[in-house]
Amino acid sequence: MTNLELVERYRAAFSSFDPAQYGPFLADDPVYHAGMTMRRGRAAFDQMAAAGRVLYPFGALRSTARRVVAEGDWVAELLEREAVTNADAHYENLYAMFSEVLDDRIATQVELLDFRVAAAKFDLGALPPAADPGVPRPPTAIASSPALDDPSPAAAAKRTVLGFLDAFLSFAPDRFVDRLIADPLHVVGASRRTGRDAYLAMAAAGRVLYPEGIAGRTHHVLVSDGTTVATLFTLRARTHIGVDYENLYGMFVDVHDGRIASLVEVYDTRVADAAFDLSVLDL
Repeated sequence: MTNLELVERYRAAFSSFDPAQYGPFLADDPVYHAGMTMRRGRAAFDQMAAAGRVLYPFGALRSTARRVVAEGDWVAELLEREAVTNADAHYENLYAMFSEVLDDRIATQVELLDFRVAAAKFDLGALPPAADPGVPRPPTAIASSPALDDPSPAAAAKRTVLGFLDAFLSFAPDRFVDRLIADPLHVVGASRRTGRDAYLAMAAAGRVLYPEGIAGRTHHVLVSDGTTVATLFTLRARTHIGVDYENLYGMFVDVHDGRIASLVEVYDTRVADAAFDLSVLDL
């Protein structure tokens, strides 16, 4: 059984919210990241499953995979999910999921979603106090950079994406615009825009929100199938309101002929909401 097959079976088992079904897929001491919130141990997964039984009393209606990339120990999935929630509301959201498989079991699960969308669609007051509130901590894994002399399509795509991110996160259009196709797609959580102007607008916002620039980023996962690159990384910066910002980002980037065709990013919006005053932006 491949790692992708194992993760798909685990995902189906976990959607039952029944520990007897998903428990056999877990490592002895697995790690669960809900955005930047880290919890350790099987109890963390049981806690999330218990919350799922409350929030999704009718189960999941649909889960559609938009991108799936498996390489080495990691499986990265970009999923669209729909359900009717405990607030009697139709819920639809985008999820970036990164699963680490060690010795044929799930050792790490990272889940990123637009929490702003989720907060509006659930009755979160129905949840009991969390037994383990978790701690703000990024994953410990560090991804390897592709070798410059590796001619494989996967390595070439990774180099293209890493170079683009270096340029894009400078927020200087002359450094990144030519790295985009003529009409690229840009998706941030529930927001979807097309065209180079979408990237120019994000760069303009970046210059306001990060007046001192980006301090650094650490890639925890970097996988590719030669067309799509999936990466999980921590971004660090000091924001325009003086907050030392550290947040987790999941990106799925499609590469066409050495340029960026689409970029989908999902990050922990709870952390971002506390670090920025978005009213300063002309949105």
